[in-house]
Amino acid sequence: MLVEKDIRLLVLEDSSRFSSLLKIMLEEIGINSVHFATHYDEAITLFFECNPDVLLLDIHLGTDAKSGIDFAEFIRGKNYNLPIIYLTSNYSEDFYQSCRHTKPSCFISKEISNFKLFQAIDLAMNSPKGHNTAVAVTTPPSPPPLINNSIFFFKVGNIYKSINVEHITYFHTDQKSTFAKVEQRNFPTAIHLKTLEKEFFPSFLRIHKSYLVNVKMIESINPGEGTIVVNGDTLPIGYMYRKPFLEQLNLVK
Repeated sequence: MLVEKDIRLLVLEDSSRFSSLLKIMLEEIGINSVHFATHYDEAITLFFECNPDVLLLDIHLGTDAKSGIDFAEFIRGKNYNLPIIYLTSNYSEDFYQSCRHTKPSCFISKEISNFKLFQAIDLAMNSPKGHNTAVAVTTPPSPPPLINNSIFFFKVGNIYKSINVEHITYFHTDQKSTFAKVEQRNFPTAIHLKTLEKEFFPSFLRIHKSYLVNVKMIESINPGEGTIVVNGDTLPIGYMYRKPFLEQLNLVK
């Protein structure tokens, strides 16, 4: 699933960690020309420097007095008819009403996946110019955690529960969903295992297409049987992951 043509993208997002995640995901869907701004003034400067094809804007910019909507208003005020995609962690009717006058192409939740990012950009690029119809890109039923340095905030019911990354035994996937194993409990997330692998290397290492383990939680390794024990759980080591996994460890022979 790759974008079929070269696209220049300007992203206005104040969170460096979320921007790093976006950069990885954009590269994975074939978009390499991406410019990141963290505040309104920087976005205006980059806009005239990089001449983007699509704008990806976060509405809330921390302590910045101006928001993503302010930047969109500036662009529309200059009669630039570029596709605008809004990023939001809380899509609602009030949110839509506050920015509909900027004629966005679509909205995408920060509960993100490669497909939803691809879908949003594809919709934006293929909307007839001058006839933008805002579309909400739906979110998955299991939202990703909010990440703050070494802390994950997993959504449990109507609250977010904080969990230190060091307490996560391993991440695992069943093809449809990804889970973080913490003691005897599994916390769901929509973040792909590959993205987590890049984010937490080398503290977490991939041992199998379905497992990403916390190195500090490894109790024993049996290369002959192709298994490891992680906090009491026996997990398989996939053949294609065996060599790179073992090379990352301090094995004393």
